[in-house]
Amino acid sequence: MSGARRALTLSSAYDAMMRPSRRGPEREEEMLELDPSQLGTLELDGTWVPCLDLNDPAFVPTRVIMAGKEYAFAQSFNIKGHGAVMPQAVRALQDQGKRPLVIARNERYYVYVTPP
Repeated sequence: MSGARRALTLSSAYDAMMRPSRRGPEREEEMLELDPSQLGTLELDGTWVPCLDLNDPAFVPTRVIMAGKEYAFAQSFNIKGHGAVMPQAVRALQDQGKRPLVIARNERYYVYVTPP
């Protein structure tokens, strides 16, 4: 290169990735209100937890509302083989005073807890 300096410009996609993302209820697309009438249960090694099949929405929300209570995403597990680790993880959340809600979606169980 001759003595000229070139300025690098970042693409808008990179700029969007590096911008801090807004979390929480202010981003409506991350919050989903659930219908309690669709709630079932999931047995986890002798413990029953509320469970909901959620294959329809195009995204997995970070927060959900059910019956006026807000739940936040905690962790997820593969449905196949979940019995090896999920019961202990749910018990640990319950021991911390959290109330779990499990959402089944495709091949995973998503565990949400309240209080968030």
